[in-house]
Amino acid sequence: MNDIASELPPPANLAVAYTPVAFRPAFALLLQLDVRFADIVRKAREPMIAQIKLAWWRDAFAAEPTVRPKGEPLLQALGACGDGISPSALEDLVSAWELLLGDDEWAAENVEKHAALRGPAIFGSYAAWIGEGCDVSALSQQWALDALRLEFPSKLVALRNQPLPVLPKGRKLRPLSILAMSVRNVSGPRLIGHAFTGW
Repeated sequence: MNDIASELPPPANLAVAYTPVAFRPAFALLLQLDVRFADIVRKAREPMIAQIKLAWWRDAFAAEPTVRPKGEPLLQALGACGDGISPSALEDLVSAWELLLGDDEWAAENVEKHAALRGPAIFGSYAAWIGEGCDVSALSQQWALDALRLEFPSKLVALRNQPLPVLPKGRKLRPLSILAMSVRNVSGPRLIGHAFTGW
C-alpha cells in the first residue's frame, strides 16, 4: 500500500499520513482510485473508450474477489482491504466520473451530481470508518467541486458560490480538513501547519 500512496499528490499523501493506521490502506486506495478515474476522464479523446474503461472498473468491483482481473495493483489492494470499502462507495465513485464524459464543457447539473457522489464516497467512507457520527456531506461536496476547479479549469461552467463549510475539528478528522484545505488555494506551509496544529 505504500507504493500506492506514494503515487498520490502531496496533499493527499499528507492526508493519508494523518489517517489512523487501521484505515490508512483503504483511504489511500479510495484516493488513488479517484486519481485513476480522473485520469481516464482527462485523457478521454473518445468518450466511448473512457466509458468502456470505467465500465470495466465497475464490473471488477462487482465481481467476487477471487474472479477479479489479475495484474491490476489497485484491484489487488482492494482485495487486501477486505470489506474496508463499501461496494456503494466504489459504485458512486465510478458513477461520479461517468457523469463528466462526453461534453467539451460540463453542465452545472452534471458537475453538482458528480460532487454529490464523489465527495461522500470518499469523505463519507472515512467518517464511517472512524465512527465520529458527524455530517461531512456539505464539506465533501464542496471539496469535490473545488477539486474539479483545480483539476479541470477549462471544463467548468460558472457555479454558484456557496459559503465554505467549516472545517471539522479534532485529530481524527484531520485528513478530511487537509483535503478540504488543499483545494482552497492554501499555500504548502499553511497546509502543513494545519496538519500539525489543526488551525
